[in-house]
Amino acid sequence: MPKPRPLRVFLCHAKEDKPLIRDLYKLLKSQPWIEPWLDEVNLLPGMDWEVEIFKALRNADAILVCLSKESVDKEGYIQKEFKRALTFAEEKPEGTIYIIPLRLDDCELPLIFQQWQWADYFLPDAQEKLLQSLYLRADALKILPPPTQSVSKPSVAASSVSLPTDKDLLDFTPYVETLVDVCKTAITPLTIGVFGTWGSGKTSLMRMVRKGLPPTFTVAWFDAWKYDKEETLWRAFPLSILSALHLDGKLTDDELSKLTALLYRALDLEKSGGVTIDLAKLGAKAAQGAVQIGLPFLPGGAALDKLVEELQKAGAENLSETAFEAIQRERTKIHIEQVRFLEQFQQQFARLVKDRICAQNGRLVVFVDDLDRCLPEKAIEVLEAIKLFVDVPGCVFLLGLDQEVIARGIEIKYRELKQNSEEDKAPRFVIDGARYLEKIIQLPFWIPPVERDDMDDFVSGLSTEWPHPECPRVFAEGLGDNPRQIKRTVNVFLMLWRLAEKREKKLQGRIKPIRLAKVVAIQTVYPELYALLKETPRYLQELEEYYRLESRAGEATEGEPLPGRRGAEKGTAPRAELPPALAPYAARQAVRRMLTLHPPQMPDANFTGLLPDELRLYFTLTSRAEAPQAASAEAARQPFEPQMVRIPAGKFLMGTTPEQAQRVLKEVNNDKEWQCWLKDEQPAHEVDLPEYFIGKYPVTNREYQLFVKETGQRPPRDWDGDQYPPEKGDHPVVNVSWEDAQAYCRWLSEKSGKAYRLPTEAEWEKAARGTDGRVYPWGDDFDPQRCNVAETGLGGTSPVGQFSPQGDSPYGCADMAGNVWEWTHSLYKSYPYRVDDGREDEAASGYRVVRGGSFVSSRGGALCPSQLVRSGQPLRESGFSGGCLSHR
Repeated sequence: MPKPRPLRVFLCHAKEDKPLIRDLYKLLKSQPWIEPWLDEVNLLPGMDWEVEIFKALRNADAILVCLSKESVDKEGYIQKEFKRALTFAEEKPEGTIYIIPLRLDDCELPLIFQQWQWADYFLPDAQEKLLQSLYLRADALKILPPPTQSVSKPSVAASSVSLPTDKDLLDFTPYVETLVDVCKTAITPLTIGVFGTWGSGKTSLMRMVRKGLPPTFTVAWFDAWKYDKEETLWRAFPLSILSALHLDGKLTDDELSKLTALLYRALDLEKSGGVTIDLAKLGAKAAQGAVQIGLPFLPGGAALDKLVEELQKAGAENLSETAFEAIQRERTKIHIEQVRFLEQFQQQFARLVKDRICAQNGRLVVFVDDLDRCLPEKAIEVLEAIKLFVDVPGCVFLLGLDQEVIARGIEIKYRELKQNSEEDKAPRFVIDGARYLEKIIQLPFWIPPVERDDMDDFVSGLSTEWPHPECPRVFAEGLGDNPRQIKRTVNVFLMLWRLAEKREKKLQGRIKPIRLAKVVAIQTVYPELYALLKETPRYLQELEEYYRLESRAGEATEGEPLPGRRGAEKGTAPRAELPPALAPYAARQAVRRMLTLHPPQMPDANFTGLLPDELRLYFTLTSRAEAPQAASAEAARQPFEPQMVRIPAGKFLMGTTPEQAQRVLKEVNNDKEWQCWLKDEQPAHEVDLPEYFIGKYPVTNREYQLFVKETGQRPPRDWDGDQYPPEKGDHPVVNVSWEDAQAYCRWLSEKSGKAYRLPTEAEWEKAARGTDGRVYPWGDDFDPQRCNVAETGLGGTSPVGQFSPQGDSPYGCADMAGNVWEWTHSLYKSYPYRVDDGREDEAASGYRVVRGGSFVSSRGGALCPSQLVRSGQPLRESGFSGGCLSHR
């Protein structure tokens, strides 16, 4: 029997990731049953580091291979250290080494590590899952101390991370017990909707329900958002249930394979169409041979049009009526085949639940969490999969979701099914989202609001290190009743307070904890008010004074004068005034409660009497925890308008300097074609531009779709009518000509009342490179992990902003290197750039300039000064930025 000892964990990492690795080390070190090994901690002066690392790897019970965009593509030392960990894994007997690839950010997982299940340390629940995994490893090695000396389950302190819990911190117990009784006694199949907004406690409540189920019940847990990128979420869902049954011993390996095969067989039909159509037999004169035609899953009315298009591409110029009928028959045959396989799956699944679960006094309870974090069409796939495949006797489904989000998603998916009301002729959805959910969910359950007393206890219990006992009261009064938001805000506050303590010498005790709590709470609940107070800190005093005067005015009685800023006559309430900028916040009750929570006799809890510099200290400190903001102060925009970034007036360097040209030519071995391109970008020269706004992202398919629908504009050739390619709504629109982009800007201007247009070549370049003459938006060194170019290897467009913020320009503009070439307003003319030389004449003919490179461009195309000229015709890698809003 092994003796109790800590679990030895080796941290394999790159030096670039040291700051995050130190935090990870602290997390592991805080657990008494873990002994982490980190080189900068465990290596002492004089030690042979090669020998010591060898010993640590040899003795490790688990190895965390920490990967990031800084390390996965590097050569030399880092790669060598990762390979050393793999060597130990291969040399040890099976089951004696435990490797966890730990992604520190959204990096590409190297193939050599894909045989192990990885962990994503940047996700919200990552720390808890990592500790659970290590705890299972320690338990398997039988090295944990006796139960009286150790915790039964690892946990992360609430002050360090916000995680769901199965502990009852919000008095959910009566509701949990009721839902457990329903799961045990209700007639099945039954679908329960656990409704609540983001962070309201849905996951915690469902975890408590799961914990309260009888041991004879089989449980499956499906985190829907984790599968959001799956091509067929409808299939991933039943497969996850089969996996749970297999783990619970209710399903043999052979049965699992057969049931899985039925789902994949239906998918094969979906992808291939499962049939070969002989064009010659269909009456196509020019057709020779056959073409394989793919049909969509459960095909709709547009499928026939797609078939005709494919046939015409294959050479069928003239199709007879017989051809149309034959295509319809083939489509029907495939549909029947799909249904047959799926019906077989449902029948076998129902028999399995009946014989293996219900016969043993059990039930199958399936929890579906975070359904509202999926794209609408993906969430609906799960709902439909429940009805089509697994909604059988003996099954209970609990769905955690925000009802309004899912209902809107349903209506968006079925938006083409509209009809006009006879009374007002207004468009109405045939599919009503709420009623659709009613047919799926038989029992709705709303997360109960948190009682005030419970909220006080909940907030107080989030930390054992409150710097003042009044701080929890501030958050309980000012943050509403969303537990996740409260946890996050408390985490921010505790971090900032620790920072203030560490800067005590400079701050000289001028930061007080209760005041800091109030500013952090305002920052969370009313960010627009926080931004106003940050610019003019004295407003915070004036708002506090206004609330106090208003409260005292309400308490004034006849014959009792109360002092006010303008004095008060006997029996007259004081007159409270606010600066006009604060008027919108006069009725904000949460802010009122916080700012009047403590009496004037507690000066350290209030802001009255502080000097402007003392007030500003609080905003300087809290700015360390501000959420990322757009880099502009743009005017309020309507939902269809692109997000804009302000580019300030002033000079910038346009074009390529001789030094930059030489550096590029050296990298491409003095390629002659490159010499010609670089010549077009010279001489480098200063250009002075007035202030303007430019689109933060390239125009997306979803943004362009409304323009196409409203104007009847010819859609891009990769679209299906006015429908963009599936799941590419947030990708940049491509296959648009210069004239298309111009038409979009004119439509946007008319619809918004603002002067949108394409940016000039100079405006585009300044927004991309700033004023320091850099060659890429992020600096002077090429990095394929900051943009979508040929070297990145994606082979197609990527969602806009995927490489933000690491690939953004100095002004916060995204995707200005790679993804798609972007049209500019300018005709191609030689340098230096002059706005008055005719190059901005919209009526002139000639080649127009595109900028920024695309997913097929090499690194040179992504250079900020790099030009390409085109005739204005659409190409598959050409799009455009969201227009330019001029303030000249």
